[in-house]
Amino acid sequence: MAHDLIFGKTKRDWSCGSIVLPAKQQKQIFNKLDDVRYDVRRAGSRALTGMLVLSGALGVLAISNFKGRH
Repeated sequence: MAHDLIFGKTKRDWSCGSIVLPAKQQKQIFNKLDDVRYDVRRAGSRALTGMLVLSGALGVLAISNFKGRH
């Protein structure tokens, strides 16, 4: 492996601990990380949507409460 690294006979990126992991396992781990990042972003956007809907509902409730107190 060292001979391949020195003479550039490998096309792999050896950064981030790639020497320990085979290329197939490294690709699987990176794909899993991408899936987790996507799921976290999607959950965050759903939480934001829920907060906006709740804020709108509370705003409508407040406006209707002021209107009825004449």
